[in-house]
Amino acid sequence: MSKKITFIVTAALLGATPALAQNAVCVEPALPGMVDGNTVTHDQLVAAITQAKDYMAKSDVYQQCIVDDLEAKKQAAAKAGTPFDEQLQQVALAKAAANQQSKDKLAADLNAQSALYKQRAAAAGK
Repeated sequence: MSKKITFIVTAALLGATPALAQNAVCVEPALPGMVDGNTVTHDQLVAAITQAKDYMAKSDVYQQCIVDDLEAKKQAAAKAGTPFDEQLQQVALAKAAANQQSKDKLAADLNAQSALYKQRAAAAGK
């Protein structure tokens, strides 16, 4: 009896795997804090740059996850012979665009703060 239940559960889980892939959980990375170029130390600036690069890489993975999840949902709809809900695409594209905007803003802000730090360091004769 136990083997029969195990078989049924295993078969159910294997059958659910494509459905689970269609509902991938794409987790947006946390935006790192920003430094102040007027007060930041060299080590803090280097750490902020490292955090920004990590955020950029994780954001790329997040955006690819969104694309992959959307494609899986489209394929599932086609396979099931059901119409694809275009709102899903609009939501996915909006999430990816918002994340890209946060990446662009982070890069611009960090560049501006880095420039302030460099000006301050040059004025101090470093």
